[in-house]
Amino acid sequence: MGGGHSRVNAANLPIPPPRCTLIPATDPRLHFRGRHVKKEGCIYFDWPCTSFKLQVASRRVWLRMDGARNYFNILINGILVCVLKTHSDVRDYLMPSPEPASEASYILEVQKRSEAKIGSLTQKPTSVVHLHGIILEDSGSLEELRLEDTQSSVRLEFLGDSETSGFGNLGPSQPGVPGLKSMLTMNVAHQDAMKAWPAVVAEAFDADFHSISWSGAGVLWNAPGCSADANFLGLYSRMLGASEDVKIDHEWRPDAIVSYLGGNDWWSLAQHGDEALIRGFQDFLKHLRELRGPDVIILVLLAAPSSVCACIGSLEDQATFAADMSRCWRAAASAANEGEDPKVFLEVVEPKPPCSLSEAADWGHMGHWSVQGNAKWAAAVIPILQRRLGWTEQLLKMSEDGPSLEGSNGSEV
Repeated sequence: MGGGHSRVNAANLPIPPPRCTLIPATDPRLHFRGRHVKKEGCIYFDWPCTSFKLQVASRRVWLRMDGARNYFNILINGILVCVLKTHSDVRDYLMPSPEPASEASYILEVQKRSEAKIGSLTQKPTSVVHLHGIILEDSGSLEELRLEDTQSSVRLEFLGDSETSGFGNLGPSQPGVPGLKSMLTMNVAHQDAMKAWPAVVAEAFDADFHSISWSGAGVLWNAPGCSADANFLGLYSRMLGASEDVKIDHEWRPDAIVSYLGGNDWWSLAQHGDEALIRGFQDFLKHLRELRGPDVIILVLLAAPSSVCACIGSLEDQATFAADMSRCWRAAASAANEGEDPKVFLEVVEPKPPCSLSEAADWGHMGHWSVQGNAKWAAAVIPILQRRLGWTEQLLKMSEDGPSLEGSNGSEV
């Protein structure tokens, strides 16, 4: 496996000295992105890509949290410096210091790279993160972030399953239908949702974004072994994916909802038939409209027959999958609100070059896209979203060549 960023292990962590200050996680100087719940001075979250940032001036900084076995990217001034692996109890995690060390303040960002509940035969599943606060040494302080570091004029909400959450995108190249060996070697460390296609698209538009994604979840029918306790129709409205106790915050409204679902429903389509799935997706579209209001654009992405998606073993199967989902989703969109919703769009995503079973670098663990495969899909989604929302070229941060396809397939973390 290739080299990757160093990992901060949970064991043998330096204990904060007596003269430290604990700042609660609910302090307004901590800025969160993604769905999260405030309760009794703590912040709770579990959806992938949820993150928070703060501007800090302190020689040493700790995170006090129950990380619930999740993995996090740690960034200093926008640069990834390490990956944090956590355990399922409250610990104080010492953050790396900026290099070279200085008295000046810097921006610390913590990004959740694993999804709400993911495990393996040898790893207990992740669960809800409990962030208690930030510990600063001695006379350290938090500072107010500049407005441009905390706000974006664009809001995007991405809905999907394993391809959207970045499942296996850092794992070894294993194209095609997953086999027993790949299932036995599955590793939570091989997922980085911040290198999945939604994060790439959001970065292109400098957008505030939410990734509401769950491996194995279908709109109506989950895949066997899916860790979710509900289908996507039930999961979407939850602030915490693993709990239905708290419903979504209506103050955060996206400019567009980008949905790429159906890969798990497809495996049950022959058994249950088109009509049930069409009704299910019709109900889902109505549910989105009820929760998000009449103005948000809903963009439904469809796979192309020429570019292979997760767990597909041949171009023939890909063509069948693409045709089946197009037929069902178009029928559902036409029936939703009696076909009178002018802000629901269906678009075929056709990466060029395509994700190919013969291109090893396109693939990560268990037949899922690698970082490169995700970048290919993102590059095809960006112009579609730009056109549908009427955004100008000036909004794009990207170069004329599109998103970088650079990324290490199989990076060790």
